[in-house]
This record gives sequence, structure tokens and C-alpha cells, in this order.
Amino acid sequence: MGHNCQVTTIDFAKGHGTGNDFVIVPDLKDALPLKDAQVAALCDRRFGIGGDGLLRVAPSEDPAAEWFMDYRNGDGSIAEMCGNGVRVFARYLLEQGLAEGPEIPVATRAGIKTVHVEGDELRVDMGPAEFGPTSEASVEGFTWAGQAVSMGNPHLVCHLGDEAELESLELFHQPRFDAGVFPEGVNVEFVVGTAPQVRMRVHERGVGETASCGTGACAVGAVALRHAGQDTGVCKVDVPGGTLTITVTDETLFLAGPAVIVAEGTFRF
Repeated sequence: MGHNCQVTTIDFAKGHGTGNDFVIVPDLKDALPLKDAQVAALCDRRFGIGGDGLLRVAPSEDPAAEWFMDYRNGDGSIAEMCGNGVRVFARYLLEQGLAEGPEIPVATRAGIKTVHVEGDELRVDMGPAEFGPTSEASVEGFTWAGQAVSMGNPHLVCHLGDEAELESLELFHQPRFDAGVFPEGVNVEFVVGTAPQVRMRVHERGVGETASCGTGACAVGAVALRHAGQDTGVCKVDVPGGTLTITVTDETLFLAGPAVIVAEGTFRF
């Protein structure tokens, strides 16, 4: 190795919530600001560790939480919130002794999210779903009506006719959407079934199709309950990587599901 080659080594962990997977980088002294290209390299499935996104564990500036979840999409872009990510983040804090249950406040770009430890499941108060206008999404020339929902980040929930239609969707490419309604881009969820149990697939903005999307499941659960004429209630959302449980109350919305740390190691840039 030549004298000009500088190798940077960082510690990492890898975790997932229903198959929505993340690279976790502990930066407990806030000394490791990662560039977009470094995030993308870590999240690359062939040349890096692989992940839908990256969770940097940094000290929080908010006195209400000790740790800040610096969440980044797999391409390095910044995202406001990640429901599966915040549960995996909390699981990492628990396993590393950086937090104790049963309630763990986590600072995020969408405010403080409190994670409740319930055995293998972690339940997070995501705040209420905010319904926007109706809009539409198109895939390969087919168009579906959808409901705009904000969970601190933008979603478009589209109901399909049947399972076969859901299975056959090509979600490798970003579905077309109305940039006037979603100037920051949008996560698009395609759903079949009715509350209390629905199935979904999702194309995440800046990532592509993922095995799960926590905020997407929240949006889907809230829309499914509303379609069933319920302002509150419980809806199970089956995603390709498992099942998430959405509970809508008068004040807020809870997302519950498993979160697992599967590996730890060091990465060389």
C-alpha cells in the first residue's frame, strides 16, 4: 500500500425491522459526519455492507432525549423520519447499554419519538397521520388513485384491485406522481385488502422497493381504518418482510413490530 493511501476504519452494526435493513454507525461524540458518498458506499449491497438506509447514533441537542437518530436514505440523501429505523435504533441503544427501557425517547428530524419496549416488539409513538389531498401514481402506464398522507415524511397510499395486481407491479423504478402535490418526492404504497388486515408493497423515495417501510405502514393503516369508517382502531399491515401493527388513537398513531441487530464489525473506506 502506498504512503498516500489513507484507510479510515469505522465501527458499524447491521439491523432490520421486518426486513427493512439499516447500517448503524455509532458516533457517540459527534465526530464522524458522513458524506453522502460514504453513506451510499456503506449501504451498497455489493460493494458495501448493504442497507435501505443508515442510522448514525449521535448525541442529541434536545434535552428530552439523549440520542439523535441521524437517518439517511441508501443514496445518502436526508430523510425526515423512518419508523422501522427508529425501532432498530432503539434496539441498538438497548443492546449497547446506551438506553434502558421500558421507554426510550429518540430525537429525530421529525421531533422526539418515544419507543416502548414490549418484549421482542418495539412500539413507537409516531404522532398522528396527517391526511392531504387525493392524488395518483402511475406504473408502466397504469394509473391508480391514492391518498396523500404525511407521517413527518410524504406518502401516497394507492389501493389496488387484487393480490395478482399487487404481485405483478414493477417497483424497481420510481412510480410517476404529481410533483405539484409532492415537491420533495414521495414514498408510494400499493395496498390490497381491508382493515383489520391489509397487504402492501412500497417504493421508498431515494431507496427503491424495500421489504418494509414503517412510516408507509402507518400511512396505510390509517387510510385502511378510515376506509372502514373507523377514526381509531388497530390494523395489521403485512409487508414482504413480515407484519407490523398500527394502532390509531384519538391523539396519535403507534407502530409496533420486531427489530433485530444481526451483525457488528468494522468497515474500511
